[in-house]
Amino acid sequence: MTDEGDGRKATPRWFIISTIVIAVLVVASGAFVATLVSGSADEAAPPPKPQPAAPDRPLPQNQPSAVLAGPNPTSCEQIYSDEMYGYLTDTGMPLNDASVDDNVGSRDDDLAAVITGAEHLDCSWGFAGDYGLTTSVTRLDADTMQAVRDRMTELGYNCEDEDGGTRCLTAATEAGNRYGESHFLRDGLWLGTAWVNFAPDDYTPDIVHTLWPDTADAA
Repeated sequence: MTDEGDGRKATPRWFIISTIVIAVLVVASGAFVATLVSGSADEAAPPPKPQPAAPDRPLPQNQPSAVLAGPNPTSCEQIYSDEMYGYLTDTGMPLNDASVDDNVGSRDDDLAAVITGAEHLDCSWGFAGDYGLTTSVTRLDADTMQAVRDRMTELGYNCEDEDGGTRCLTAATEAGNRYGESHFLRDGLWLGTAWVNFAPDDYTPDIVHTLWPDTADAA
């Protein structure tokens, strides 16, 4: 060490440098430790994922069914032309006799279940037995209409586009009796007719042209 002119002893330079180095190391170590602690905390508790904003109002429930297009007959007299209705009454067969209350417009169990499970109008001509027919006019939504159409295809019915809708036919002979069905689907309305030994000419087309007059004009 050397003496300063004012009589005080001078602090050695190596001591000052050592003190500065130690202070820097302490600060650096603290920053490093803080970084490790911070990093560990980030890994242990990741930030929560953002949640979607709640809608302004709850979605509506129990919505009413869509309004179906097409005609909406409410009586059997409304589905026939005057000529066809006159012909049917002239046969002497009753309309909607109590003995055929359970009849609907298809003999297939699946198709019959669709009819009985939906809003429909039944028009039967004849008594219980081996002579007569039943027409069911049934309202369906689009998905059920497609399911009915698919079922008819599965059963092997002959289906073709006709009069702005789809016409499906089938017939067979069993135990000496002739059975058949005639169907037409359009505008949410299904006209299904099941008959046994009685199938008047142009029966289904008459109903179609009566309910959809535009088809009669084009015929």
